[in-house]
Amino acid sequence: MSATSTTSPPDRFVGHANLMSALTILSRIAGLLRDKVCSYFIGVGNPVWGAFWMGFQLPNLFRRLFGEGALTAIFLPIYTRTLEEEGQVAASRLASATCTALVLLLGTITSVGELIAVPLAFLAQEPNNRLAAAMTAIMLPYCMMVCLVAILGAIATVHERFAQQALSPVILNIFWAAGAAVPVAVFGSSYDVQHRVYWIAGAILFAGLVQIALMLRPLSQSGVRLRPFWDLRHPGIREIIAAMLPILLGTSAVIINVYLDGQIAWWLSPDGHGNRDSFQFLSWTIHTPMGHGANGIFSVAQRIYLLPVGIFGVSLATALFPLMTKAANSNDIPELKRLIASGLRKSLFLSIPASFGMILIAKPLITLIYLGGKAVPDDIDRAAWATIFFCLGVWAFEMQMVLLRVFYALRDVRTPMRIALIMIVLNLALSLSLVWHLQEGGIALATTLAAVIQSAILLAILHKRLGLLGLRSIAAALGRSLLATTLMVAAGLLLLRIPLLWPPPDSRILTALVKLPLVVIACAGVYFVLMRLLKAPEIQDVPLLNRLFRKNSI
Repeated sequence: MSATSTTSPPDRFVGHANLMSALTILSRIAGLLRDKVCSYFIGVGNPVWGAFWMGFQLPNLFRRLFGEGALTAIFLPIYTRTLEEEGQVAASRLASATCTALVLLLGTITSVGELIAVPLAFLAQEPNNRLAAAMTAIMLPYCMMVCLVAILGAIATVHERFAQQALSPVILNIFWAAGAAVPVAVFGSSYDVQHRVYWIAGAILFAGLVQIALMLRPLSQSGVRLRPFWDLRHPGIREIIAAMLPILLGTSAVIINVYLDGQIAWWLSPDGHGNRDSFQFLSWTIHTPMGHGANGIFSVAQRIYLLPVGIFGVSLATALFPLMTKAANSNDIPELKRLIASGLRKSLFLSIPASFGMILIAKPLITLIYLGGKAVPDDIDRAAWATIFFCLGVWAFEMQMVLLRVFYALRDVRTPMRIALIMIVLNLALSLSLVWHLQEGGIALATTLAAVIQSAILLAILHKRLGLLGLRSIAAALGRSLLATTLMVAAGLLLLRIPLLWPPPDSRILTALVKLPLVVIACAGVYFVLMRLLKAPEIQDVPLLNRLFRKNSI
């Protein structure tokens, strides 16, 4: 593929991806501030925070499965086709029918969940399990809210309105942080930690209402008219329902794996067994391989590795998907293959250094965000350990997002489904094996290995089905990125090992505050300069750098 083709007008998805990346960075910053507030007032490695995350896991699972996963993946191509072939009125009817069905379906699931969670909140034998059930009962309605926000955001992306969708998580983070800080400000530092998490759960519900309201205006400005509309016989709805189960399973491998990881972290730690470090299973006495607060520790590791995945991977895949869908709908296979190759090169260009760069900065970053208040140094060490194993696969998590959307653009939902089912079983087996040797890191490593294997299988199938995908150019881009990343890591390690005269060596937070920005700036500088010297075309798509290098070349 020529250099010209990589920068041709159809690559306008790069501009959209850059916009979403910038807004996502803002969201992630707000998320990190939220985490700092929560860790300070609640803690990290304690059963209370673990119970909160047990309650938030279901809304998070539904958000990723129905909102950002299965429903949006199947809905977006159908909505795009309806808009192009039948016009906005027909597309609005489809959107209205979809949102109505979504609210009724998730409302029913939420009601059934409440019938289970509420009694458990009062009757569960262990206090930690009662608190986890209470958190689940309070936050279950957010399942419906966050999925509705996601489907409204998918509609907005078709109309090339990305800002509100990317800003929506900022709203959640602000209310979440307020839920942790306000009760302490009102009732004082002696206010019981178990009571504080109820405030956070309530703040999340209120944030969901605000998020929905935020999405409605840009849709109205785009001509989308939404109203309650129940019609299961609508052709688009029938197509969505027919594809829902296979596409649900196809997009769910990493999502369900992460959910199962959280369950393993709860039940194979003392938190799920009355703070005891052993429990009975049939006739065996099993000693828990992880310590107290494993679920909270695991949530920290997830937050850190999802930083680059959310900023780069989700943004790129979201911006690329509508273009791939249009190319597939018009049977323009050469354009589809060009978009695949271009998307993978751009993904690897940032995800390879992000994977190893996050490993470098994991401990100082977690120290800076979480240490202090009720979060202690041991919590930081455990979270950094798990984060390293997650970050090994950042590039695979991001590649997977692009590859899955190719299958859905081609309306093939069964192939990803079969592969995902195998990966879920593989991840569960690996997690239950590795956790005894690597604790939280073993669970993270299992998820990473499953993502790497799944990405390799998806790419091989697409290569066989579509023919040459420009793998030679992708391999060349990967080689350049690995070379630059190796030198980048060497520079970062050197900086991390240089002792500081100030602050004092026993001040972990101040040391992290000094070294973290130095390492990030130095590593980014080394990587981008080397990629410029290696004449990587992808560097032209990085905001500010393209202008800088263009100016210097004049």
